[in-house]
Amino acid sequence: MNERSKTLSLMALKERARMALTLGEVREVAVQKAEAARTAERLAAALAERRVSQGAVQSMATLRAERGMVGQILTEIDRQCAREAALAQALAEAQAKLAKEEHRLSLLTDKAKAARQGEAEARQALRDAAMPPRRR
Repeated sequence: MNERSKTLSLMALKERARMALTLGEVREVAVQKAEAARTAERLAAALAERRVSQGAVQSMATLRAERGMVGQILTEIDRQCAREAALAQALAEAQAKLAKEEHRLSLLTDKAKAARQGEAEARQALRDAAMPPRRR
């Protein structure tokens, strides 16, 4: 292996390691996004359950407490939805970064392969030139 092909191979290896880190980030963000969505769904279900179970006559204090609880649930639902949207944006950015790194890796791998082939051809040409011509 010559310097050029060795350098390109090492660069490709470094890019592969960077891709692994980015893939870990993508997985982590996807898990967080799914968790935020599940939390928002659970809160919405709890809110719907509270609204269905309000059939009986209640005191003023109970109504105020219920209203405060509903307000907190709605605030938390909004917060989780905003978090999910931010994580969706972060996921898209991480996926774009991963695609860029994959493209760079393929380019470096192709260049390293071409450099190795060129070096092999140059070595073969030197061997052929060093051999004496055939006699007839």
